[in-house]
Amino acid sequence: MELKVEFSYQKLTLDKLEQRDQALFEKAEQALQYSHSPYSQFKVACAIRLTNGVVITGSNQENASYPAGLCAERVALYAAKSSQSSHVETMIIIARKSSGESADANACGNCRQVMVEYASLQSDPIRVLMQQSDQAFIQVNDAKELLPFHFNSDALR
Repeated sequence: MELKVEFSYQKLTLDKLEQRDQALFEKAEQALQYSHSPYSQFKVACAIRLTNGVVITGSNQENASYPAGLCAERVALYAAKSSQSSHVETMIIIARKSSGESADANACGNCRQVMVEYASLQSDPIRVLMQQSDQAFIQVNDAKELLPFHFNSDALR
C-alpha cells in the first residue's frame, strides 16, 4: 500500500505578513544578537507570540560539546512553557549565515517534535513561519504538518 503525505503551506514575503507578525519578526531579528554560535557561525533566532500577547525569544546556543547545545526554537519554547501559562500561538524562525545573509530557517526534527508535543498539550495548533534564504517565509498553520508521523504521549500508554 502506498501512502501519500501532503500538507499545505503558504509562501509569504515580509510585506505580506500581518502587522503583528512583522513585529514578531523584528523581535526575532533582535534576538539574533544573543546567538552563541562560535562553531557553526550560523545564527538562528526564534520569536514566539503567546495567546496573552507576550513575546518570548530564543537564539541558538552552541557548546564545545556539540550535543549540549540547543536550537533557538527549543530555547524559546522551553522558556515560554517554563514561565507562562498561556498557549503558544505563533512562532517565527530566522537564520543568518556568517556573511549576514539570510539562510533557510527550517526547524530540525527535534524542534518539530517539541512543537508538536506543545501543540498537543495545549490542544491548539501552533502556527509556524520559517524564513527562507530568499527572504520569504514558509507558513504552516499547524506545526503538526511539519512532522506528519510524529511521536506523542499516546504511544507511551
